[in-house]
Order: sequence, then structure tokens, then C-alpha cells
Amino acid sequence: MATETSTDDGAGESGRAGLKANAKWYVLSYPLFWLVAVFLVPLSMLVVFSFWVNIPGGQYEMGFTLENYARFLTSSLYLGQTWLTIELSLVTAVLSLALGYPIAYYLARMNRPWLRDLLLLTIISSLWVTYVIRAYAWQVILASGGFLSSFGVAVGILSEPRSFYPGYWGLVVGMVYVFLPFMILTLYSSIRNIDDELLEASKNLGAGPARTFRKVTYPLSKNGIASGTALVFILALGSYVLPRLLGSSSERTLPVLIEQQIMSESNYPFGAAMSIGLIVVVLAFLWVMVRFTNVTAASLSGSDEITTDGGSAGPKPVASPGTGVGARIRSAVVGAAASVGLTRVGAGIAGSVDSLVTTIDSSTRESIIWVTFRAYVAAAMAFIAVPLAIIVAVSVTPEEFLTFPPGGFSVRWYVEFFTDLSWMGALANSLGIALGAAILSTTIGGGLAFALDRFDYRWQSVLGGLGVLPILVPPVIIGVAFLVFFLEVGFAGTRTAIVVAHGIFYAPFPFILISQGLREIDRTYEEAAMNLGASPVRTIRTITYPLLRANVISGALFAFILSLNEYIIAWLLSLFLVETIPIEIFNQLRYSYPPTIAAASVVFIGLTVVVMTAIDRLSGGIWD
Repeated sequence: MATETSTDDGAGESGRAGLKANAKWYVLSYPLFWLVAVFLVPLSMLVVFSFWVNIPGGQYEMGFTLENYARFLTSSLYLGQTWLTIELSLVTAVLSLALGYPIAYYLARMNRPWLRDLLLLTIISSLWVTYVIRAYAWQVILASGGFLSSFGVAVGILSEPRSFYPGYWGLVVGMVYVFLPFMILTLYSSIRNIDDELLEASKNLGAGPARTFRKVTYPLSKNGIASGTALVFILALGSYVLPRLLGSSSERTLPVLIEQQIMSESNYPFGAAMSIGLIVVVLAFLWVMVRFTNVTAASLSGSDEITTDGGSAGPKPVASPGTGVGARIRSAVVGAAASVGLTRVGAGIAGSVDSLVTTIDSSTRESIIWVTFRAYVAAAMAFIAVPLAIIVAVSVTPEEFLTFPPGGFSVRWYVEFFTDLSWMGALANSLGIALGAAILSTTIGGGLAFALDRFDYRWQSVLGGLGVLPILVPPVIIGVAFLVFFLEVGFAGTRTAIVVAHGIFYAPFPFILISQGLREIDRTYEEAAMNLGASPVRTIRTITYPLLRANVISGALFAFILSLNEYIIAWLLSLFLVETIPIEIFNQLRYSYPPTIAAASVVFIGLTVVVMTAIDRLSGGIWD
């Protein structure tokens, strides 16, 4: 936001907080250092590396060759797996949209705020559980001795137990499970912001629920449909853990192949060329969506107000400083999708069913619709919650191997987890890395948010885009780019490298949250402090920060929990020298299935719930 300046004894001061005019460059220099020198430079190096010459045996040398790209673009194997990656991402996005829209619609229109908040909290909490744990949960369900097979045998559908993974549809189910919450939250925000007066007007004019949906709700939620579809597609496109654990050898997606070239073949130039290929796929998808849809870019800052108190959404009140963090948390997630700035993902969501219900009176019709919605949402919430509940169940098995249902009750695997030095070392590494990443991401995102809010820059929109750019890059690309960079500067295989990569990758979350908080601050408090003689630094310390405390801490906690659960970036940068809990779980899933994995997973789920509860308490009610 632009700020006028005035002169006082030759020193320019901002009109909002009295900061000296030249401070704008000091404030901006810190986040720019990290986002340009330590983020864009590795991405640029990745492009350069893709043209270097590979030497068999794990060596490479500086040069210029198109061989890496020629190999990628002429090999039926790599082109086939690239298309498979795109296909899986599209299938995941379409199924998530089909499953998520009814859930989002029901949540947005239900009249019991406490239940809506509980369901939303469950959905949000599932987002922060690492992909490794969620993939493992579906391994337990889809295994030959798992829940699905046992149920099939019990009801007579299957004659004998069978495994449903690895395979294409097992992978699709796992990917939909992981990315469905993103779709639900994006659609929920879009539907929730539809003015209730429009729906009431449609009803008063004689339109039934189906026609109101087709003529009012669906057209006004197209932004959410497109943003959610784009977000899920991009996230699925960069997914590594799920194809690796749930897919067969024929479902090796591009991120898996990239990791293999880097970690197994040590062919960094070819891995870099494949990474550029994946980036091109993302950019091509975004270009096609923008080119063939008539949408305006949505505001990343979540300018649409969201409320959850009191049933239906009416006029949206402006949140006071330090409150409403729950809405801003949801906007941070939805903002990542809205930043893609897309809409109109085909029609066909609404079907013409008015003729089937015209003979039923309106009250009966609405009762039938809501009963159906409740049943559907109950099934969907079971789909989200049951896999994690199964992990909790198998963690207390007394047997030597993972079995479901467990053959008894024992806490021996929790004892082993807390007494095993390798697990405790991995836990200490995870907590230390997450803490460092949270501090770094908060200072980067907060510094950029403050600079853009308090000063006027020539390239304001470009700088704002830079603040959210890291979350639009697939994490496997972030990992490869930083690996190339840190190999050159000598930091690869260290905790510091992982902290830096995580800190930059998750900086957009504090950036979004703190930006929203700054816009809601009543600036008269700062002006009063300055008029009373407070210096700019003292004004920030005693006025601005206390008003932003909830936003700052919430952003830090989000970065903390995301870093705590991240796998692929940490795995690529660790070079087998640093173990975190997700890495340890993933390694043991590849070679054995001790119940300690389940115990470790439950501990991490517990940590996630603790952090989410802390955010809830901090905001005075996470969805208020």
C-alpha cells in the first residue's frame, strides 16, 4: 500500500508510522536477500545445470549440451511417465471437485456453527499430517490383511483376502484423500461468500433448490471451482510420497523419476532437465487455464471477508486487530489457490432435476436434500478421519508386525519409540529444523508484508508475487534446486540447508497472514504513539507488534507444523546424513513394517493437534 511522505529536518518520514523514507530499502533488503539470492538463484542454477555434461559414475562437468533435454523429450519411457503424471493429477483434481463440492456446499449453508467449526477443524487438521503418514494409513487399509480386504471377505464380495495396492486406483484413492481438503476449503470460502439475499430472492421468486443452485450458486462459485481445481492439480503434479508408496513400478510419476536420477543415479544434469520439464508442465497448465477462461486474478490477501458465527453468512463484519485469525488461516490456504487466479473449469456440475421434485412440497423437498447432504458429509468425514484412526489402532498392537484389527492392546511400541536413540535423534532433528524454519519463514514473510504495506515500491505487484511464489513451485523442484545450490556452496547434507529450504518454501504462509493483519490495524494507534514522541522502532515494538501478535505467531506455527511434516525436500537435502521423523518413517516403510512406525505417526499426529489447538486458543476460536 502506498504511503505519502513528508520532510522533517531533511529526513523523509512515512505518514503511517513515521518511518524514515530510506528505511523502505532497509526493511525490504532482508526478505529480498532470501527470496532472490537464496531462492531465485538456486532455480536459475537449476536451469544452468540442466545443460551440463553428465559423466557416468556420479560425476558431471561444466559445459553446454542439449543431450539431457533430447533424452527426456525423445524417450518413450519419460514421455509416457510425464503423461501419466498429468493424467493422475487431472483425475485427482476432477474427483476431488466432484466429491468436495457437495461437502463445501453443505458446510457453507448449515445452521449450526459449532458443528461446522468442528468439521472444518477436522479437515484443516488433516492437512498438516505428513503425506508419509497418510500414505501409510492407506497402505494399512488397502493391504491384503487390511480393513478393505477384511470387509470384502466378511460381506462375501471377496472369496479371499487381496491387496489393493500398489496399483493405479489405489494411488488415485490415496491422492484424492490427501488433496480433497484443499478442494473443500477453497470451495467453502467461495460458496460462503455468496450473499444470502441472492439465494432468498431466488427462493421467493419460486425457484427450487436445484434451480437456485444452477442459476445462482454455481455461477457465483466458479472462481472457487477453478482455483480449487488448479491448486489440487499443481499439488498432485508435484507429489512424490504417494506414487512412491502406493503406486506400482508402472506408476512412477515424474517427481519419483527425478528423485531417482538425483539420489540413485547421481545424474544431476538429467535430473535438473526433468525438473525444468515439470516446471514447464505447471506453467503450460496455468497458461491454458488463463488463456481459455475469463477470470480475473483473485486477491491473494483474502479480501473477501469470511465469517462463521451465527449460521448463515450475511454482511461480513471487519475483524478487529488480533481477532479472526481462524478466517485468515483459512484464507492463507485458500489464498494459495486464489493466487493461481483461475476460474471456469467447465460446466456440468449442476444437473437439471427440478422436474423430479416439482410434485413435492418445498419443506419436504428441503428436508430430503439436507438429510442426503448429512449422510454424504458423514461418509466424507469418515473417509478423512478413519485412516488416521486406523493408525492409532494398529499402534497399540502387541504383535511384532502391523496388523489390523490389532490382536490386543500394548504400549510397547510407544516405549520403544521413546527409548530408541535413532527415533529420538530423528525427533530432535525434526523439532530443531521446524523451529528454525518457523523463525526464518516468519521473518521473511513478515518483513516483506511490512515493507509492502508501509511503503510504496515501483514493482509492488511483482514483489507481492515473489512473496507467494515458493508455494507454487512443486516441492521436489525446490529440493533439487536447493540441492544443486548447496552442493556448490558446501552446505548439502546439513540441518542448516533443510532449515533454509523449509524457511523459504513456507514463508508465504506468514506473509499472507501478516499482510492481512496489517491491513486490519487501526492506524490511529500508531499515529497517537508517534505524536506522543515514540520513535518508529518503539512504535513497532509497543503498538504494531502487539496488534499483530496473533497473526505473527499463527504464521510461525503454520510454518513449524508444515516443516515438521515435510519429507521430500528434507530427504533430498539430507544426503543420508540427517534423519527426520518423516524420513525415518518412509525408510522403514520401504524395508520393513514395524509397529513403531504407527507409534511414531501417532506422536506426530498428536503434535499436529497440539499446534492446531494452540492456534485455536491464540485466535480465541479458530473459526470466529
